[in-house]
This record gives sequence, C-alpha cells and structure tokens, in this order.
Amino acid sequence: MVEATTGRTWDALPSENFPLKEASKEYIQDFQKRVGQAQVPVQTLLKNLSLLTNDGKPCNGAVLLFGRNPQQFFPEAQVKCARFAGTTSIRFLDEMTIEGNLLNQLENALKFVARNTQRGIRITGRPERETIPEYPDAAIREAVINAICHRDYAAVGTIQVRIYDDRLEVWNPGTLPSNLTIESLFREHPSLPRNPKIALAFHRARLIEHWGTGTLRIAEACDRVGIKLEFLLEPGFFMVRFVKPELRISPSEEQKLNERQRKALEYARKHGHITNRDYQKLCDISSRQVLKDLIDLVEKGLLIKDGKGRAVKYALGQKNGMRD
Repeated sequence: MVEATTGRTWDALPSENFPLKEASKEYIQDFQKRVGQAQVPVQTLLKNLSLLTNDGKPCNGAVLLFGRNPQQFFPEAQVKCARFAGTTSIRFLDEMTIEGNLLNQLENALKFVARNTQRGIRITGRPERETIPEYPDAAIREAVINAICHRDYAAVGTIQVRIYDDRLEVWNPGTLPSNLTIESLFREHPSLPRNPKIALAFHRARLIEHWGTGTLRIAEACDRVGIKLEFLLEPGFFMVRFVKPELRISPSEEQKLNERQRKALEYARKHGHITNRDYQKLCDISSRQVLKDLIDLVEKGLLIKDGKGRAVKYALGQKNGMRD
C-alpha cells in the first residue's frame, strides 16, 4: 500500500532504526573495490547510490547492502540452501542458512552450489580436456542474482536454493510484475526491478545490466548444454527450475558399446555416478578392463570424469545422442 500511494519501492523507504555507525567498513570497501571507486565517506557513498532519503536517512536498501548485521533489522533477508538426497525434500545431505549483506549472500550461495554439484572432465582433443559443470555457471549465477535483486523483502519467507539428484531450483518470495508473464521471460522484455535501489548497486558492481535480458541469458546458457529451463509461479513464490537431461543413446552409438558398458550407463543413471570399484563389482572384471571401458565411455562423451585418484567417479555426460 505504501508503494502504491507514495510511488516509493520497499528498498527506498527510510530505515528509521538504522544508524550509519552500523554500516560495515568491510562491506563498503568490498563494494568500492568492485566498482573501482576511491574510498569515500559512507554518507557520500549512499548518496551516490541514491540510498539516502531527502532528509538524509538511510533507506532499507542501504541496510541490506552495507549493514553490519542486516538480519537484525530484516530477519527474513536470508538465503537458505539445501542439497537433498534423491528427488524429494525429505532427507538433507547438506544445508546452510546464509546471512550478511546481499553481496555476501550471493557469493556464499554460489559456493554452496559449487560444493554440492559435480564438475567433470570431458576429453575433447582440443587440446585435451575441458571442465563441465553439472549446471551452467552463468545461468545459476544469474538466477541467484535475480532472486536477490527482485525478491519481495516485505513478504515472509526467504530465498531458497534447492539441489536434487535431477534438478536445481531457486525459489524467490514474491511474484512477477503485473505486466510480465512467464511466456514473456523467454523473449525480449523491459527491465522492471522490484527493488531499483538494490538493482542500481548491483549494476554499479557489474553484476547485472538494465536491459531485462537476464532471463534470456539463462535460457541461452541452458540451451547450449541441454538443460531444461522452467519459470514457475507458486503461491507466494517465483521459481527458476533447471532440469538435467535424461541420458539417451542413439541406436548407432549403442551398437558401439559392449554389454558391460551398457550396464555401467544404467548404473550411473540410477545412482547418479559410477566408480571403478562399482564397475568392477558389477561386471566381475579386472581393474585394467574397468579403466579401459570407462575411458572409452568418457571419450564418447557418455560419461564425465569427476575427481582424482581413489575419489574419482564417472557421472553421466552431456552428450546423449538423442534428447527429449
């Protein structure tokens, strides 16, 4: 109602109980380093970012960007991350609640994703190998940034990053602006930030642009690697879902595999990966033959090598001959 009657967004409203002495020097210096700006007094910085009201009071956006402990003033301003076992939200393998300022939340959320998703090695011959993330880094980064910049901070709830065996989801409290639809996110559309003050700071820090192309970049990054992208509206939340492709092998590719390799792919599909020891037990063959078979599957792009030494495992590759 305040936004509708005053024309001011939530991040532009004055934070009455936040004194400037509560601003974090660490967060301010980090921001100035990102933008390549000389150190200036905190009041000057906030003024340059339009984070002060007409009477000189810090806005809500200033608290989230530079407050020493923003959750003291806005407890729901968090990012909750979880890695679940399987495809349901029943059993946790890892979880983390991220607080601090918004830039800190972004970096730590991305670290959580990197820790809980696979990065494989594909042998390409150009010159030798490339690193393949389970989900495209650029798309995940853009989705988390969008959630932080566009969430409804007046709503009860937190940003959530959920990782399952078959998908990754970013949940964001709030909904789309009334003049945007799910379909419009897949084509060119105007930039309509819910929190323009926060978005300006992220723009200055070279984390976003102001052209409304963020969702298009997410879609393009997913399309390049065969990840299915979904934008969904749930009660009180907007969600971005990344779905891994199911491994499919063309008939011609399948003919080139021996029975052991077919079993290995089926095992990796069921369990998410296969190790040398798994393969050896599965087919009752020598470790030398195991290595030969697995290397052949990696070279064909059907498996991706992940890890080193005894910890090495083989995940499903992006090449799948046929895709849904």
